[in-house]
Amino acid sequence: MRTRIDAAIGGLRPTRANLRSDLIAGLTFAVVNVPQAMAHALLAAVNPVLGIYTLMVAVPVGAIFTSSVFMNVSTTSALSVATGASLAYIPEVQRTAALAALVLMVGVFQLLAGLFKLGFIVRFVSNAVMTGFLNGIAVLIILGQLGDLTGYRSRFANNVARALDLALRLDQVHIPTTIIGLLTLGLIVILLRTRWRRFAFILAITVATVLLVVLSLPFFGTLLDWQAVRTVGDIAAIPRNLPALAMPSPQLLLALVLPALSIAIIGLIQGAGVSQGYPNPDGKYPNVSRDFLGQGVANLAASVVSGVPAGGSISGTALLLSAGARSRWANILAGLFVA
Repeated sequence: MRTRIDAAIGGLRPTRANLRSDLIAGLTFAVVNVPQAMAHALLAAVNPVLGIYTLMVAVPVGAIFTSSVFMNVSTTSALSVATGASLAYIPEVQRTAALAALVLMVGVFQLLAGLFKLGFIVRFVSNAVMTGFLNGIAVLIILGQLGDLTGYRSRFANNVARALDLALRLDQVHIPTTIIGLLTLGLIVILLRTRWRRFAFILAITVATVLLVVLSLPFFGTLLDWQAVRTVGDIAAIPRNLPALAMPSPQLLLALVLPALSIAIIGLIQGAGVSQGYPNPDGKYPNVSRDFLGQGVANLAASVVSGVPAGGSISGTALLLSAGARSRWANILAGLFVA
C-alpha cells in the first residue's frame, strides 16, 4: 500500500543523498523569490504580501501533485499582469475577496483540464511556437527587472514601454541602486563558475546586502545616496494575520469567469513549457495532464490564503535546478523556508 501511495504522488519519500542539495536549492529560491513574489502581487494590483502567501502554499502543494519533479508552481509576470488587468475595475475594498474567487476559479479550470486529460493539446503546439513563447517570457522578465536594477520608476505599466522610457531617461538612473544590482549579478556569474556554484545566489545576495548596510552608515552616506536604495522592507509590511475570506457578489463572480479562464490557460501554457523543457531525473518527460491537475490544486490552495494565481514558472524552475535541486523536495522546502 505504501508503495502505491508513493507512486501516486510521485515518490515523496526524501533521500539522504538528495536532501542537502534540495535544502540549498530551496533556501536559494526563498531568498531570491520573496521580493519577486511581492513585485508580482503589485503587478496584480493587490497587497504585495499576498505574493508571499502564494509561495508559502502553491510551491509545496504544486510539488506534491505535479508529474514534473522539478516544476516550480509559483507567481509569474504573465499571470500577474493578466490578474491586474482583470481586477483593475474592481474597488480596492472588494479586491482581496475578488482575488480569492478569481484564483479559486482558475484552480477549478486547471483541475478540470487535468482530470479530462487535455494535456494532449500540447502535441499540436509546434516547437517554434513554444520556443517563441518561452523566449518572449524571458524577454518580458528581463525588461520588467530593469526598473528595479536601475532604481528608475517609470510611469508606464507595459514592460516594453518601461524599458524604452528608461533608455530615454538614463540621467535619472539611481547610481547606488545600479551598482548594487550589477555587483549582485556579477557575483552570481562568477560564483556559478566556481565550486561554490550551489551557493552562488545566496552568497551574492548576502554580500551585496551586507555591503549596502555598511555603505548606508553615516560615514559613507556623504559619498552617494546609499540610503535611497530600496529594500524588500520598503515595499510593504507583513501583517500578522491572514486576510479574512469573503464571498463576492454573484454579479462579480459572473464577471470573473472569463478572466479566470484566460488566466488558467496562460498558466497551463507556461506550465506546459516547463513540462516540455525539463525532463524528470529518469530522462522521461512529465505527464502534461497531471501537471495541469497539480497546478489546479496549487491554485485551489492559494485561494484559501487570498494568494495571486500561480503556474508553472520557467524562471523558478531554472533557478532551482541551477542551485542544485535533485528532487521535488526542493520545492517543498522552498515553501517551508518562505513560511
